Amino acid sequence: MRDAVHTPAGPPVIGNVSRFVDDPLRVLTGVQEAYGGQYPMVRLDPAVGQRFTVVLDPTLVHEILADRDRFRRPAVGPEAQRRQGLVSSDGMLWEQQRSVLQPEFVGGKLSTYADIASETVEEMLAAWPERGTLDLHEELSVLTMRVITQSLFSQDTDRERASAVHDAMGTFSEEFEPSLTDVVLPERLQTGPSEEFEAADEVIEGVAREFVDWHQRQEDPPEDMITALIEAKADPSIELSENELIDEAVLFMTGGQETTALTITYAFHWLSKHPEIRERVAEEAQSVLGGDPPGWGDLSELTYTERVVRETLRLTPAVWSLSREVRSGTELAGTALEDGELLFMSPYAHHRDSRVWNDPRTFRPDRWDGEVSRGIDSYFPFGSGPRVCIGKQIALTEAQFTLAHVLQEFDVVVEREQLDLQPSVTLRPSGPVEATVTARGE
Repeated sequence: MRDAVHTPAGPPVIGNVSRFVDDPLRVLTGVQEAYGGQYPMVRLDPAVGQRFTVVLDPTLVHEILADRDRFRRPAVGPEAQRRQGLVSSDGMLWEQQRSVLQPEFVGGKLSTYADIASETVEEMLAAWPERGTLDLHEELSVLTMRVITQSLFSQDTDRERASAVHDAMGTFSEEFEPSLTDVVLPERLQTGPSEEFEAADEVIEGVAREFVDWHQRQEDPPEDMITALIEAKADPSIELSENELIDEAVLFMTGGQETTALTITYAFHWLSKHPEIRERVAEEAQSVLGGDPPGWGDLSELTYTERVVRETLRLTPAVWSLSREVRSGTELAGTALEDGELLFMSPYAHHRDSRVWNDPRTFRPDRWDGEVSRGIDSYFPFGSGPRVCIGKQIALTEAQFTLAHVLQEFDVVVEREQLDLQPSVTLRPSGPVEATVTARGE
């Protein structure tokens, strides 16, 4: 491996950045495949604007994500720039937020959240027709929104509010689609958020504010995430952001709902393309659960379902890209990096590298039965380092429970053979994901 940053050839003036903007998933997987065995990094270098470097060596990915002294999480897009929650904050503020929230995601809390997920899936299935068609992505977005708000905010969400948040997230996705002007033009010359974005942000903030206001009215509030933040703000030794409660509620409500709903949606997509795998998940669910809803104790026995979730996260990770900004001039893999240079790391591309994975584009859950280590460096759907997704275990449990629970009672077939994937803040399908659901035994 040569310690140099290679710049692939591209059209003059705007360089190879234009190709990235046209089809980022194709460019990133192509760059990973073409140069991953030769260079630790490649640079997409526009004639003007911010240069950015794609990191191809997975060991470097983990080094960058673990080193908060040299690399910071950039504020990308208007939502990240205006919110100072755990997902988007940095430095001491992030450390204080993480220390306050970490207890909400460990120990007995996880068992409680699993029970909530199981009960909420049961309620969702009770409303499904014995045979019919529905928008699976929206249905699962409502489900995951309800699980998140019950788990972290101690309140359920009605379908109208959950659907409003789902629609608003669609607007966010359109706003954050890669644009050549975002890369080529300096930030001061770029257009601000659209009216549609502002309206969507107002919807989401309004829903989050309802949960926060409810907590602040309670004489004896429940022990949950918002209460933990309220108590932390009252501690003079902890300096949280001015709008901490709202920002945190928004970011967990949208982030936790969106990524988990996408993972489950994509799992059903892959299972629809492989009916023999779908039936194997259903058979495992019926064997382990025996017709009952899943509980925390069943999790370790749903082994094949877990492999399906892991393989879904490999081929279609909801978080398709991660980025870090160089804090000050530094050296990485023998190469000098400039202050402010953007480093781009794509789980989507690393997860499809043929040097690492056998049949990388094939959906094959059994690769996780000893062939591939769970700790493989080229697999990081939840990130890595100190900023690894705090809700990782909740998301994995909810996805595993939902697949087993649903397929025990219903057969689910996504109608579209291929999904048009839209890389934005998350990797979303373009348009509804229609699926036919049929109660088993019908």
